[in-house]
Amino acid sequence: MISIMIIDDISIDIKRKRIKNLHIYVRPPEGSVLVTAPYRTTDAAIRQFITERIDWIRKSQARVREQAEAREQRKSCIFLPGGERLENDDSLRDSELSSILKERIALRLPGLETLTGLHPGRISIRSMKTRWGSCTVRTGDIRINLDLVYFPDECLDYILLHELLHIRFHDHGQGFKAALSAYMPDWRERKAKLR
Repeated sequence: MISIMIIDDISIDIKRKRIKNLHIYVRPPEGSVLVTAPYRTTDAAIRQFITERIDWIRKSQARVREQAEAREQRKSCIFLPGGERLENDDSLRDSELSSILKERIALRLPGLETLTGLHPGRISIRSMKTRWGSCTVRTGDIRINLDLVYFPDECLDYILLHELLHIRFHDHGQGFKAALSAYMPDWRERKAKLR
């Protein structure tokens, strides 16, 4: 069950769970705030925890909103297979955008598979608010964010490689970063374009 606290004119959802510590989440796209707390935590303790972090919450909300706005502005152009661009007039449905992205992936993925020797179980495209991609290590299934249709192939390649490498490396540790740098030395620049 979720309750609500208003602190410093910010509405905060409070969810009690079977956890050990308090956590704050500022969620995109509008910057809503969720605090998770252990069941036994008093309202006074939660209020103090939030009050001590109110400046961080405000800064995080501003950052999340800016990122969401920038993401919307980037949707002015759709990248087609082969690098051509199409001005986005919002006439294409998600299923049509997904088909475009699938075709781009089909062109880009074989080269990355050859490069790494890694092969995904299945690739699917989804609308995701907080991630560009994800990988289920056990099956090798990869999910790609539909919004990558608005980014050039260099960004798509970075996300595909990132998720492929999770088949071998289950975290973002040194081995993962070393492999990423070996296969794609400019990955940090590509990643920066996705912000």
